[in-house]
Amino acid sequence: MKRSIVTLVLTAAALAAHAEGPADFAWRLPLATPGEGAFYRVEIPPTVYEGAVRADLGDIRVFNGAGAPVPLAFLAPPPAARAAATPVPLPLFPLRVDRDRRDLGDLTMTVRRDTAGTTVNLSTRDGAAVAGERLAGYLVDASGVDVAVRALTLQLPDGASVSTRVRVEGSDDLANWRVLAANAPVLAVEFGGRRLSRDRVDLAQGAAKYLRVTTEPGQPTLEIAGVRGESADRVMEPARQSRQVKGVADAAIPGEYVFDLGAALPVDRIALDLPEINTVAPAQVYARRNAKDEWRPAGASVFYRLKQPDATDTTSPPMAVAAGPARYWKVVVDPRSGGVGSTPPALTALWIPQSLVFAARGGGPFELAYGSAQALPVALPVGTLVPGFDARTMPAAFATATPGEATTPPALAALKQPIDTRRWLLWSALGIATLVLGWMAWSLSRQMRVPPKP
Repeated sequence: MKRSIVTLVLTAAALAAHAEGPADFAWRLPLATPGEGAFYRVEIPPTVYEGAVRADLGDIRVFNGAGAPVPLAFLAPPPAARAAATPVPLPLFPLRVDRDRRDLGDLTMTVRRDTAGTTVNLSTRDGAAVAGERLAGYLVDASGVDVAVRALTLQLPDGASVSTRVRVEGSDDLANWRVLAANAPVLAVEFGGRRLSRDRVDLAQGAAKYLRVTTEPGQPTLEIAGVRGESADRVMEPARQSRQVKGVADAAIPGEYVFDLGAALPVDRIALDLPEINTVAPAQVYARRNAKDEWRPAGASVFYRLKQPDATDTTSPPMAVAAGPARYWKVVVDPRSGGVGSTPPALTALWIPQSLVFAARGGGPFELAYGSAQALPVALPVGTLVPGFDARTMPAAFATATPGEATTPPALAALKQPIDTRRWLLWSALGIATLVLGWMAWSLSRQMRVPPKP
């Protein structure tokens, strides 16, 4: 009897140890692998999310030309990179006032642009002209810069000897000014054939179209030959894939819209495309992986679409969300905002595509297979698959394998959940063992009831 139990267990293990092949997966995509690299990187296309059975994409395989699986590993999403900003020259205009005037606060500035160029005029608040007898400072035009200026580099005249302190103020309308830098030292001295200079002035946070540079009271006047503006380093977001779907309005609840992306995509940004101009819609956002799950809060934002004087539209930027992979999204617009109109809005979902790297073992052509109810995760840690892996430099060095269109009809039978033979065999073995133990106990009990022979 013990031998029978062992035989059943070994049979169950043998059935579980099933060798996988390409035909065991519902979909297969050919991979174009240029060159003869040791490793290739694949950016997972949206169709894989639609067909994969497992939420962690554990039913993905890469097969070589002989139909054998090759080792693979998933790559972490690339971090946001920083790009150093390049200083740009800015238009500079000298401000000249009356000899006895010490303050520019009661003066009015106007900037005029025409085909001949840009001119700056100074006048008193009652419109009287200002005599240009003394250099009081400079006006820097930063209106043509897309990002906020974080520092100014002052170009001093050749051979100038300067030791003074300056103040930098910012304004968007040339009427109201705020201090961006105060008592900032500017230095240029020469001694023993060497020159020491300090010509950079850091500015406080905040964008300003115009900058006014003046010397502090009691400090020597500063002459500037030119100025360059420096912005903060730009954050370069990784490239994202996107999918746009139309919303479905809930007739019972006004202002509630549901969106079906068609797959549980790893969305980290969403944008609401409003149908009507000049719409402002405060809304709550919810998400869920499938139709049976409960809605989970994913955030709140104010979505808008406004018409500008130049006839262009200004729309709200994409909203960051952290809901995990989700197929269904719901937007509930605050009814006090008046809604978004009679046409449901559209939702644009954005996500950083996941990538995997595989070893080109056995030769091509390689293919990406996915969609199996039996497959279990087989991905290795990337540090195990790629010796000496460096997340900062190596992903860009991998050759890129490009998925193509499926060339074989889908094997939909792979999506069906098979009978768990191992579980049934194990339960059968357990039942037989229980019966054997019961029979042994019954036999022992009978023997104990028989009186001993004299």
